[in-house]
Amino acid sequence: MATFVLAGVAFCCSPARAEPLLKALPAEPEAPTSLETPEASGGQAGTETLRDRVRAMVDAMASRTYGGRFIHIRGDQIDLMRVVHRQVDGERVELLVSENGEVREIRRLGDRCACLWPERRQVMLGDYPNINSRLSGERFEAIDDLEDDYRLIDLGGSRVAGVNCNLMAVVPRDDYRYGYKLCIGEQEPLLLRMSIYDEGGRPIEHNQFTQVEPLDSVELTFQDELLAGLESDFEQIELGGEPVEQAPIRQNGWVVDPLPAGFEIRSRSWRRNPVTGQYFEHMVVTDGLATASVFVEKRDGDAARQVTRTDQGMTMAARSVDNVRITAIGDVPSATVEALVENTVRASLPGDEAGEGPSGE
Repeated sequence: MATFVLAGVAFCCSPARAEPLLKALPAEPEAPTSLETPEASGGQAGTETLRDRVRAMVDAMASRTYGGRFIHIRGDQIDLMRVVHRQVDGERVELLVSENGEVREIRRLGDRCACLWPERRQVMLGDYPNINSRLSGERFEAIDDLEDDYRLIDLGGSRVAGVNCNLMAVVPRDDYRYGYKLCIGEQEPLLLRMSIYDEGGRPIEHNQFTQVEPLDSVELTFQDELLAGLESDFEQIELGGEPVEQAPIRQNGWVVDPLPAGFEIRSRSWRRNPVTGQYFEHMVVTDGLATASVFVEKRDGDAARQVTRTDQGMTMAARSVDNVRITAIGDVPSATVEALVENTVRASLPGDEAGEGPSGE
């Protein structure tokens, strides 16, 4: 449960369970199941043209009013979702409703999200992560700053949901990040398809509209209040934990050194884990596209060990040092989260030759 809470800080409202994959879906003839090289693709657009397409897509996905249905596939997990999106007074308002498995509704209002499970009578609240709306363009907002870590490759034309689109690959230059394949609409530059590929170029996730329609206007019941219309008997769970103004002394002074090439720490915050009652530090690490979270939490009795596994579609690694648990979670290769936990160490302080940092409670 404690691990779930930490994962929820990084990725709010993950699917509750996997759905069985009943049969393999046919691959698109013009879109093979691996990221292509420029020689194999036959695409003609230059890098700047591809960047222009991504910029237009990011703007369209944020500002347009649209609706539709999309499918998300990862391993044997399949999610069918209805989506409605609009912008109100500069804030993004989005509704996602599951069409298979347990009934689930995901609401977004600005930078916050709520995941409702009506059958459980529960709602989980948290900061909105850009990965959660899987066909959101937000994760590609820093496209102009990614040249050192990724190549853009034109893969020609394709069709998604009956709409003509431009297919392109975002190919990593090393093994610390995943690759992406995007299909951006020709007339209306919406992101119609996004697939994720591992460090070996193999597909691990597919997200694709099956129906998309631009909408002139739409009213969403919660566009003024995230929990509008929610019955009073719903249990409310805040995934982010309780904010802490001052860091606990015992865990003060941790750094990630060195960071994987191209990554930087975007933010640091302290919170209290509602399950364990312990305080933890949350560091968000990113290269502008790939993002991972590093948690430092006092956990008495944990064995000093390191484990890497996939949890809720994320890769996770963890180890313990002096009863402090270090966990890294992200939609990144295992080498990245392993490097993050291995390189999260106590900062050397003045007068502390051993580099162990403060040890008081």
